[in-house]
Amino acid sequence: MRFSAVVQIAISLAAVAFGAAQGAVSVKRQMESNHGTGDLATPADGTVISSGATYNFGYENVNGCESGYSPITVWILASPPVFADLNTTGEFNSSDCLFSYGEYLIPNFGLPAMSSPPPPPSTLEMPDLGVPSGDVYLAVVESLIDCPPDIPLEYSLTFNTISYEV
Repeated sequence: MRFSAVVQIAISLAAVAFGAAQGAVSVKRQMESNHGTGDLATPADGTVISSGATYNFGYENVNGCESGYSPITVWILASPPVFADLNTTGEFNSSDCLFSYGEYLIPNFGLPAMSSPPPPPSTLEMPDLGVPSGDVYLAVVESLIDCPPDIPLEYSLTFNTISYEV
């Protein structure tokens, strides 16, 4: 069977496009969410918190992909975080992090809370950070999952400045 040059070129272009699309699907990517960020309501920006003190914690998630559950991680950092500080798994490098409170899972739409990871607590305790008094940054990274097909995992980042006292 003989194909015309136009048909052969069309088949070749389709094969190249299909191969490129297949390669793009297998690449693991990290994306900054364009769905906005959640609101770190408490502690408020500029709150003074002493080492060992318990303080109120309140985060309203963005849930931009309308997931049943919204995973978050909570961090204390020495410098103001920017999205570029996150690695491909949505975490800060240990050298940037003074403390990690760990992972929490926010139930949405009235779903029951899970036990592992648990929902975020309403209070947190300020650890001894091993640094002098001064500004530190309480950051929340929200993972946006279950977005429409072929959308890579997205992250949102928000933070408040805390005046840390030893």
